[in-house]
Amino acid sequence: MQPVEHDSLANFPIHNSQADAGLAEQALADFAKSQQLSRKNAAQLIFGHDQADPKGKSFGDWLVCVRKNDWRTLERKYQSYPSDGKSALNTSVGTQGGYLVPTEFTDKLLQTASEKSVVRPRATLIPMASRAVQVPCLDSTTVPASSDSAFLGGIVARWTEESVTFNETEPVFRQVELVAHELSGYSRVSNSLLEDSAIGLEQLLITLFGRAIAWHEDHAFLRGDGVGKPLGILNSNALISVARSAASAFALEDAATMLARLMPGWAPSSTVWAMHPTVAGELFQMSTSAGSAIYLDNARDKPAMVLFGIPVVITEKLPALNTLGDVLLLDLHHYLIGDRREVEIAFSEHVAFTSNQGAWRFVARVDGQPWLRSPITLNDGSSTLSPFVGLAVG
Repeated sequence: MQPVEHDSLANFPIHNSQADAGLAEQALADFAKSQQLSRKNAAQLIFGHDQADPKGKSFGDWLVCVRKNDWRTLERKYQSYPSDGKSALNTSVGTQGGYLVPTEFTDKLLQTASEKSVVRPRATLIPMASRAVQVPCLDSTTVPASSDSAFLGGIVARWTEESVTFNETEPVFRQVELVAHELSGYSRVSNSLLEDSAIGLEQLLITLFGRAIAWHEDHAFLRGDGVGKPLGILNSNALISVARSAASAFALEDAATMLARLMPGWAPSSTVWAMHPTVAGELFQMSTSAGSAIYLDNARDKPAMVLFGIPVVITEKLPALNTLGDVLLLDLHHYLIGDRREVEIAFSEHVAFTSNQGAWRFVARVDGQPWLRSPITLNDGSSTLSPFVGLAVG
């Protein structure tokens, strides 16, 4: 049995809230208290067993340096520089532009994001060394001749006799451009707990910022309009819409029809059923024409969240029941994520001056869009398949 995957808990508010402030202040208090302990016990309390760096490097310590704009330590200890490229001798640069998070901590943030995401763990990741990158791919969208296949991108072969000249063919390529867009947010923390080294944000901010990145990335990868943000699957021309058997339904025949339109070659590691929580009731009551339940054999069993051998994820990031996209069948190997891998974090003590609070701000840079620009037409000249299949309005 596999437990249901649900990501609604990842939707924490980026902006200030009492819950976030309470968590932050508790972590800060624990960190301050740990400073009174021995070095060994303090390290275990703050960073966990076997996680303390012998050189004293940690995300929490890095954040302390950012808050104090200690550019000397940031450069010498972490090789971390201002994100705007200006000289660190400008003592106000930290509050102006922030500092780039070191690679080892960026990996932690993105790993946290991946663990809470639908798309990122299954998509094709493209590292970006600059703001934009061109990704080549075969043009598989041209309708093929009756004896050819669009999957070959223009390459054809013919049966020939001896001494007969071969016919010349060339693959047709196109470019997909990924442009890094900014995703940003902030969290406030009481200044009374931000004195000197009394800051215990090692796991707290990694978790909170990672969850924020995860939720908003995923929402854009699924529903983004491509304007200043990634192009989501629901707004892509590559999406195939399958007619629903009845209004507000998700029946076995709907699932079977969707699977029949999924492009072949999918693997369970990159393929997923994604559906809104309001569809879960239809899923749990799904049955065969003879009335046999698909999921619940009796009241004591837990439903195995797999349909036709493909994992099922329940996510609030999709439209509600009886809306196009309330159920999606996705082979996310065919979705590209351009990863700039530069996360900037800055601290400001002026944002909430009158309430004696400081603010931590993060900025991530990422893009995403489907690798295909339209469904693929099969050899018969009319049937189409896609790695992205949605259930239409009933």
